[in-house]
Amino acid sequence: MSNLRASLLGCIDKVLEVRDCIGAVIHEVYIINRVWTGERVGDGSFSDDSTQVLPSPNIRDYSHDVRVTNIGAVKAGDLVLIGISRNKYQNDLELRTDTEERNTERLYKVGKHFYRLVHIKENLLTWDIHIRKIRQDETEER
Repeated sequence: MSNLRASLLGCIDKVLEVRDCIGAVIHEVYIINRVWTGERVGDGSFSDDSTQVLPSPNIRDYSHDVRVTNIGAVKAGDLVLIGISRNKYQNDLELRTDTEERNTERLYKVGKHFYRLVHIKENLLTWDIHIRKIRQDETEER
């Protein structure tokens, strides 16, 4: 690890926490671990274990962006979570939504909507995560 990165990593969380401290968070972001009682996802009933992503990331919303087209990597309705601390999440495995267990799924919850991971971008001190909304979740309000 470079000396610059090591010295900045110690204080990046304080910088990222400013949004939470002043109340400038539009939606809280959670990572949901959902375990189903059946053998695979969707079988039986489920229980959720949620972990809030703190410091809260900035949310870039592409839901009404007319520049977005279907041939691009970003689609209408996608979100990009910007500035997720690499102190709190040291490797991308903690942020991925794919799992090895057949009866477990991981999702992101932003506001009342649920999302799956599309792409993770590694920055010097933070992660940027591109997520895509799922059609309808079992717990999502209509």
